Amino acid sequence: MNFFEIVKKRYSHRGNYLAETVPLADLERIAEAGLAAPTGMNWQCVRLIILPDKAALQPLLQAVPTERLSTAPTAIAVLTDSFTQDEKKNFEMEDYSAAVENMLLAAVALELASLWLDSPYFDGKAQKAALEALGIPAGYRLRAVLPIGKPEVLGTPREKLPFSERVSYVRFGGVKST
Repeated sequence: MNFFEIVKKRYSHRGNYLAETVPLADLERIAEAGLAAPTGMNWQCVRLIILPDKAALQPLLQAVPTERLSTAPTAIAVLTDSFTQDEKKNFEMEDYSAAVENMLLAAVALELASLWLDSPYFDGKAQKAALEALGIPAGYRLRAVLPIGKPEVLGTPREKLPFSERVSYVRFGGVKST
């Protein structure tokens, strides 16, 4: 599968996963793809925790019960640190977003399904409980958890608006010249 096929095939898996374990080598390849993402000023504030099996996922699921994570055999937690941040510049959101997208594409390349799961951790209490469950020290923030596995039922990408409705040329609303 080439890169553009992978991009078009990616979807957010909101269904169940098969119980089969994902090889640790595949999880590490996915993590490497995330860490290869660009970072603002090369600060590299993204940190990852590989949760290689159901036992490793249990503390997080007990702290923050999350339906979308409950059937996943494995996951990767995505953190950012604020130790390298400048008061006027903060690239944590951009950096973790780029890392997550790379990992989602890497999962597709390995014929796995995943989901960008961040909303359960927006709540302050849930964030604190998740940090404690994963042993994450002060100064870090859990940004997302990517459940990863073989889907029970293969999903499909959602329909996107047509290219012509989302892309302009030269200026907003500008059309392609022939």
